[in-house]
Amino acid sequence: MGSPDLPVAEHWFQVEEVGDGVALITEPHADPYIRSNIWYVRGRKRDLLVDTGNGIGRLRPVAEELAEFRPIVAIVTHAHFDHMGGLHEFEARFAHESDEAEIAWVADPLCLHGSDLSESFLADMAFYGSEVPEVMLDALPEEGFDVAAFRTSPAVLSRTLVDGDGIDLGDRVFEVLHLPGHTPGSIGLWDQAGGMLMTGDTAYVDDLLSAEDEAAFLNSLERLRRLEVWQVYPGHNRRFGREELRALVDERLSAAGA
Repeated sequence: MGSPDLPVAEHWFQVEEVGDGVALITEPHADPYIRSNIWYVRGRKRDLLVDTGNGIGRLRPVAEELAEFRPIVAIVTHAHFDHMGGLHEFEARFAHESDEAEIAWVADPLCLHGSDLSESFLADMAFYGSEVPEVMLDALPEEGFDVAAFRTSPAVLSRTLVDGDGIDLGDRVFEVLHLPGHTPGSIGLWDQAGGMLMTGDTAYVDDLLSAEDEAAFLNSLERLRRLEVWQVYPGHNRRFGREELRALVDERLSAAGA
C-alpha cells in the first residue's frame, strides 16, 4: 500500500501563544479524529509539556525552540495514542503508574491507513461519529515518511506519578490529580495558585466524553467540580472556565442519575 501521494507540510505543528506563559501546539495536518491539544507551560527553572500528540512529526525540536534552553518535563495525561505518541522523544517522561504498562506496550497503536485500523479503533470512531478516511493525514511531516509503516512508539517512563505528586517549575507548582475513568491512569494537573487546570480527556467541551469505567469517571468529575478553577486547558477543543466546567459535570451527573 505504501505512502499516498501527499504533499510535505511546511510545518507539521502549529504553535499558538495563549497567554500566561502557555502555548498550544496542534497537528493541523492530522485527521480531526486524531488531533489533540499539546500544552506547553513555561516555568522559571523548567518547562512542562502536557501530552505529546501522535508522534507523526518530531515534537522535540518544536518544544526545544519554546524552551530556550530550559529543561523540559513531558507528561502524558493518559495512555492513548493521540496523547503519548511523542513521549519517547524526551528524557523526562512522566505518567501515572496505572498507565505505565500501556505506554510501554501500546496495545492499540495508531495506524495511518483507514484499512489498517483495529476493530476497537473503528468502534471509537463510530462513537464520536467520525468517518473513516483512506488515510489519516492530508500532508506528510517530512520527505520519505512511510505512512504504511507508522505505528505509535512505546516509551519507558522515567518517573511514575501518583495522586498528590507535585511538579515544580520554579515559579508555579502543578499538583497531580488522579482522575480514573477515561483510562485507569488518567490524570489532571492543578495549579491552585493560578487557577489553571489541565484535564486531558476527563473534561472538555463541544464533544462527547467517553469512559472505560463510568463510576470512577463520575467520581473524577465531581472532584473537578469542587476546584476553584479560573481556566481549563483540556485535551481536545477550546479552553473554558469554571462555570462551563461545572455545567459539563452537572450534565454528565444528571444523565447518569447521580
